[in-house]
Amino acid sequence: MNILWIPHAPLRTGRARSDHLIEHLARRHHITVLSFRAHPRRQPWRYVLDLLTHRSRQGPPHNELAIWRLPKAVRLNSWLLNQAIKRELAKRPYDALVVAPAPYLTGFLDFASMRQRVAVVCDYLDGTDWKMDGPDAAFERLYVGSADSVMCVSRGLLRQALTVNANSHYIPNGVDLARYHDFHAAHSARECKEALGINPHSYVVSIIGMTCSARLYFVDAIVALARKGRNVVLLLVGDSPLLDQIRHRAGACCHAVHIAGAIPYTDILPYFMATDLGLSAVDDHPYYHFQSPLKIFEYAAMGKPVIAAPKTGELEMMNLSNVTFCDATAESLAQQIEFAIDRTEPWIEPNLELHDWQHLADEVETLLYRTAAAKVSSRI
Repeated sequence: MNILWIPHAPLRTGRARSDHLIEHLARRHHITVLSFRAHPRRQPWRYVLDLLTHRSRQGPPHNELAIWRLPKAVRLNSWLLNQAIKRELAKRPYDALVVAPAPYLTGFLDFASMRQRVAVVCDYLDGTDWKMDGPDAAFERLYVGSADSVMCVSRGLLRQALTVNANSHYIPNGVDLARYHDFHAAHSARECKEALGINPHSYVVSIIGMTCSARLYFVDAIVALARKGRNVVLLLVGDSPLLDQIRHRAGACCHAVHIAGAIPYTDILPYFMATDLGLSAVDDHPYYHFQSPLKIFEYAAMGKPVIAAPKTGELEMMNLSNVTFCDATAESLAQQIEFAIDRTEPWIEPNLELHDWQHLADEVETLLYRTAAAKVSSRI
C-alpha cells in the first residue's frame, strides 16, 4: 500500500502518535510524510530560514516531502499544501491520504479535490467540544465530516465524530511494550535516580512531556509535602514556557523540583524508571476529557502507578488498574501523593496488549485497506 501522511505535529518533535504509527506501518508499506516545521512565535525569522534549509528526504524507513509554511498565512499555506500533495499524487499511485485536523499548522486540505484522487482518512486527536462552537470546532467538524473515514483517539471524540461521519472508528494511543518491559527488567529505579543526579532515597513524582495545568497546583502540592518533611522530588521532563514560573513557585523548596528539560525520545526510559509515581495534572476542560493519555500508557508499561487530576472521561472509561484520581487542587493532590508514598501493597499493572503500537498499527492498516477498497469500488 502507498500512504501519504500529513501528521498533526512536525516529525521528530518528541514522539507523537503519528511517529509511532508511521514507524510500524513503514515496515510493510511505502509511506511519504509531508514534513513541515513550526517555530516559537518569538522566532518568525526561522520560517524564512526554512526556505533555504528544509528539504525532502528519501527513506528508509519512509520518505519525507518538505512543505513550507509561514506563520498566520493560512491561505498561502493551504495553497502550498495542496499543490505539494497534487504533485506527489501525480508521481505515485497512492491508496490513502492520512490527515490530522491541524490547518492552523499546515493550511486547509482541499477535500473536494483530494477525495477525487485518493481515499482520505482523518486522524482525529487533540479535539475540542463542538458544543462550544469555537473556531476549532468548525475546522474539526469540517475535517471529520469531509473524510472518507476517521480514526478517533478517544471514545469522546468517537461519539462526536459519529454525528457527522458514520465511518468513524476508535483507535487510541499506545506504547511500545517490549521496549519498556525490557528496560524495566534490566534496570532499577535506584540506579536510574543516581544516574540522573537525584537522591536515590527520595520519592520521585514525575511529569514527562510537560502537558500540565498553568495553575501549577502540582508544584504547590510538592512544596507542601516538602515543608512537611517528606523526601519528595518533582521530576519535570520536557520543554515548557511554564518552567520559569515553576522555579519561582517552588521558592525556598526549589531543591524538591528537578527540571530535566527536553530529552530525546531515545534517552527517555531512565526518567520513567526513576519515577516512583507518574502524574497527570491538568484542568477540568473538554480538551483533556477527549485525550488518550499516551504518557500514562508509558508509565504503566514501566510498572509505575499514576495519579490523574482531575478524573477525565477517557481515562475513567479505560479503568487502568495503576491509575487513581483526585481533584485538580493542591490540597487534594498532596493528600493523594502522600497516600501513594505510604502505600505498602503492590500496584496491579494493567494489561496493555491491546495498546501496543504494533497492534494499533495493524488496526490502522485494516482501516486504510477498507477505506481504499471502498474508494475504488465507488469509482467502478
